[in-house]
Amino acid sequence: MAERRFQLPGIQDLSKEQESVRALPFEGQHLIIGGPGTGKSVMALLRAKALADEEFDYRFLVFNHLLLQSSRRLFGNELRSQQWQSWFISVFKEGFRRDLPRISSANSSQWSPFDWEEIVKLCESYDADNDARKRPFLIIDEGQDMPPPFYEALVLLGFENIFLVADQNQQIEDGENSSRQDLEDALGLDADDTIELTENYRNHLAIARLARAFYTGDPASPPPKLPDPPPYEVKKPILFTYRPEQFCPVIDRMLKMAINSPRKLIGILCPNNKVREKFYGALVSQNKTAGHSPVMLTTFSSGDKHEMPFDEGGVMVINTQACKGLEFDTVFLADIDQFRCDAQNLERTKKLFYVMIARATEHVILLRQQSDEMTVDAIIPKDSTVLEIK
Repeated sequence: MAERRFQLPGIQDLSKEQESVRALPFEGQHLIIGGPGTGKSVMALLRAKALADEEFDYRFLVFNHLLLQSSRRLFGNELRSQQWQSWFISVFKEGFRRDLPRISSANSSQWSPFDWEEIVKLCESYDADNDARKRPFLIIDEGQDMPPPFYEALVLLGFENIFLVADQNQQIEDGENSSRQDLEDALGLDADDTIELTENYRNHLAIARLARAFYTGDPASPPPKLPDPPPYEVKKPILFTYRPEQFCPVIDRMLKMAINSPRKLIGILCPNNKVREKFYGALVSQNKTAGHSPVMLTTFSSGDKHEMPFDEGGVMVINTQACKGLEFDTVFLADIDQFRCDAQNLERTKKLFYVMIARATEHVILLRQQSDEMTVDAIIPKDSTVLEIK
């Protein structure tokens, strides 16, 4: 399969604001705030490289497994990285010689959430003085997705050097999240100590304008600045409504895009597992019968263990919640009619779209099934200069 351009920028490629982040001292607590495409994850990985070069012990923590895989591929060498929950479980067990307290669930097969009240209480009695010098440097990506007590526990356990990147407007996971204020309080930082990244280095103007249409207006994490118009013509984002008999042609179009651009990675972001299986199954079926070289097709759902080829071209079908921090050349938002936009979840749905659209570097296509009832229409921009509706 064709290799995709997938590498970290060199130091000479950094902007002035990114260079100010790179120049931060290794010691101490640092919080970096920035919207999608501002290079937060890149700065976190460059931080890891700098620590590795100086032979410091560090851990790179992320929220979900796909971002963990992508970070390892992008890093290029052995990244000392873990999913944050599995890492914290091991740290707690090592320190207290007991299992992490959890809130019992009625269904024993379900994931039992951490009992943060009990965890923090135990950490308050922990003697961290002897461990502080041995604690690794921490680098935390998408830090808004971890709950406030997690950071409180880290400080109580003697972790003194924390580099954290976050965006309050990308809180798309269910459950507790941390606001910018939560993070500043936990790290003992004043608002002036937090660094904001403002430039959008991922999206061209057309994609950035569409993403901004879903910005919820939270001033704690302002959206990136709109980039300058490119000197070349770009594809305008499209919303296509398809009838049942048009589904196979839609799938065929995806495969042809992958064939015509073998070094590009197409991301199909799905609202749930049912839609993910529908699109992946159709792609696999038509890929086998098409009269061309097979396209690399991959999918990932919660609990999967296999590696995903972020450094190769092809088509990747994943759920919305797994796309945080990832980057694709083209993004399809599959069956957006499945999203519900009633008063109860309107803001969360807008945040989902804000995150999903910002994953694309070249083109965004929204797909919806023809239906009499589409509550998602409530958030779809009507401006034809922002989104072309077909």
